Amino acid sequence: MLRVGATLGALAMFATIVVALGTGEPLGAQGAQIGALVWGRVTFVDLGLALVAGWAWIAWRERRVVPAITWLVVTAVTGSGGLLLYVALAARRAHDVPEVLTGRPA
Repeated sequence: MLRVGATLGALAMFATIVVALGTGEPLGAQGAQIGALVWGRVTFVDLGLALVAGWAWIAWRERRVVPAITWLVVTAVTGSGGLLLYVALAARRAHDVPEVLTGRPA
C-alpha cells in the first residue's frame, strides 16, 4: 500500500508541477501574491518545515553525504514530489515498514 500510494502521490505532484510550468506564468510573481496573504505565509512556513523534516529523515536514513545532498536538491526543486519519490523507492527496496523507516532490516 505504501509503495503504490507514494508512487501515485509522486506522479500526481510531478504532473501538477509540469502543468503549472506549462502555463507560462512567472513563479516569482505568484509567489509574491501568495506571500502577501496571511494564510499564504502560513502555508510557506508549513511546507518549508515539512520539507526540512522530510529531508532530515532522508539524510539520517542514508548516512552518506552524496545521496543526502542529492535528495536535498531533489526535494528543494520538486517539494513533496521528491519526498514521495524517495518513500516509493525506499518502500520498493524494503521488506517491511521498519526497514522503510530506518533503512536497515528489522
